[in-house]
Amino acid sequence: MIGALLPLLRLPAVARLAFAASVAWASAVHAQPATQEGAAPAAPARPAVVLLLPAPTTAFAQPAQALRAGFEAAHKFSGDDVALQVVELADGSEALAAALQAASDSGAGVIVGPLPRAAVTDVVDGQRSTLPLVALNFPESDAAAPGTMLAMALSLESEAQRICRFALQEIVGTRGASVRPRVAVVARATGLERRIAQAYVQALRAQGEVPQLIEWTPGAPNATAGLAAQLAQPGLEAVFLALTARDAAQIRALIPRQAQVFGTSLLYVGDPRVSPEAATLAHDLEGVRFVDMPWLLQPDHSGVMVYPAPATMMPAEMLRLYALGIDAYRVASVWMKGERRFEIDGVTGRLSIDRAQSLRVERTPLMGVYRGGSVQRIDFGR
Repeated sequence: MIGALLPLLRLPAVARLAFAASVAWASAVHAQPATQEGAAPAAPARPAVVLLLPAPTTAFAQPAQALRAGFEAAHKFSGDDVALQVVELADGSEALAAALQAASDSGAGVIVGPLPRAAVTDVVDGQRSTLPLVALNFPESDAAAPGTMLAMALSLESEAQRICRFALQEIVGTRGASVRPRVAVVARATGLERRIAQAYVQALRAQGEVPQLIEWTPGAPNATAGLAAQLAQPGLEAVFLALTARDAAQIRALIPRQAQVFGTSLLYVGDPRVSPEAATLAHDLEGVRFVDMPWLLQPDHSGVMVYPAPATMMPAEMLRLYALGIDAYRVASVWMKGERRFEIDGVTGRLSIDRAQSLRVERTPLMGVYRGGSVQRIDFGR
């Protein structure tokens, strides 16, 4: 969901001075002063958490600020005796490398970030950090990641894989002897939707399905009629949507009644009780199941309610990043203590960490369904 970094830029002079000041402060925090013989030993320095985020001048400024707000809320709620540094980075490998080196020199306990996927890949490819690190996106390849690194992200591709497994295990059921296609995937022919569609297709094939991929281009001649004809195939049991809620609402009536409909968090745009647009879409998407995080689908859960809502109103996409900031702090707090395998009941989902098995933090989201103009939560154990 996070795009590529912009062309390489050096840190501007003002930013370099600000960063140098923050590093100097961190070094002072971690310095262990010598003690005279017989004097009481100095209190141990507080460990520091260094959060690396894109600067306000970058394309990722708004996501970064939402995530930072959640991260700081979790840090404050935790009561941990841990110093928190936020370092804002300009685009470019050189700025990232300098920040990672400064954090290492200052003796930080854990680094959290970077956020853009290209920057996370840069960390892996360049072997740029030896400290415990929790990246905020998945790299292009996990193979070269150091053992001190974890990666967590709000991946729509991972959501697609999760809902495929759920659908075939809990709703649609395993296929019989027939080899006919019984599953369709509908997507726009654009980058994000296409990636989600491919994740669906791969997950479905892994379960023995033969999915039909249907690309839909709204506004094209005969697009609606063509889509309706492809969805009218006999024996269609399930349809997976790689679409936004608004697009899905346009085609919902074309899907045969007997087919179950599933999607990712793209299908959730807000609480129907407080948003007129969400209320309209909820009626249009009747019966559609989708996954999203507890922060949005279960706000009355005790594990969610303990954290404050953002100080300012945010759209759903920014709220997800705020929630990611909360869980990122919680994961980092455990990771810096040397734990290699643990679970957290997070506000973005159930988080499972086993570094011996994977670099990636596995996130199990909640399931919701549109019923009678509202969103209802579905419990499932997998």
